[in-house]
Amino acid sequence: MSAVLLVDDEPGMLETVGEILRAAGHTVTAVADGDSALAEIRGGGYDVVLMDVRMPGRDGVSVLVESGAPPPPVILMTAYAMEDRLREARAARVHAVIQKPFAPAYMLGLVADAAAA
Repeated sequence: MSAVLLVDDEPGMLETVGEILRAAGHTVTAVADGDSALAEIRGGGYDVVLMDVRMPGRDGVSVLVESGAPPPPVILMTAYAMEDRLREARAARVHAVIQKPFAPAYMLGLVADAAAA
């Protein structure tokens, strides 16, 4: 399967989504902040990044924009309407935006699609 970088500042989301991804056969590295995510992305080795938009410090859109070209496909997760930030993400070629809460099967389908991109 795919190597997935999972980024969320909520420990419960990291645990739950990580378990779902692992059960589907993905290798998962989980980090809890934007700075760590940026370092991981720049280090390479990921097929897909699944990242929260809203985090303390560097948010998911900032990580996407700052990661350089080309980052692996990025799927942003959000529970908030942040249209300005999401427009910026789309301009930076985000693969998809998924609204929390989401169905596990839908998220796994997006990850598979992003990995194949």
